[in-house]
Amino acid sequence: MTVKNIIEQIEQLFGQQSEKLMLQLLNDALTEISGEVQHYTRTSKTDLVTHQRWYELDNKMIDIVRVEIKDSNDRYVMIPKLADPHKLLRGDTDETAESLT
Repeated sequence: MTVKNIIEQIEQLFGQQSEKLMLQLLNDALTEISGEVQHYTRTSKTDLVTHQRWYELDNKMIDIVRVEIKDSNDRYVMIPKLADPHKLLRGDTDETAESLT
């Protein structure tokens, strides 16, 4: 839906309106939409696999807020964020030193 279509629909329902009112309505709508998008969160669960270190993430994922793992007592334990993930994970691979030739 384009801005032109929205304006046409408003004018069909309420008659021709001033340009200032139309822009104010559009700005209010965009502000409301952006506020909802910024605070949208989604929870995802993945089963852990023995000896698997890396897991695929959903393409729609933008930011990871929290990671929790369910322990043997059926309690969730939060995994804290790394202070400097680039520095700490730079050389972290599943490859052995012999296979990195």
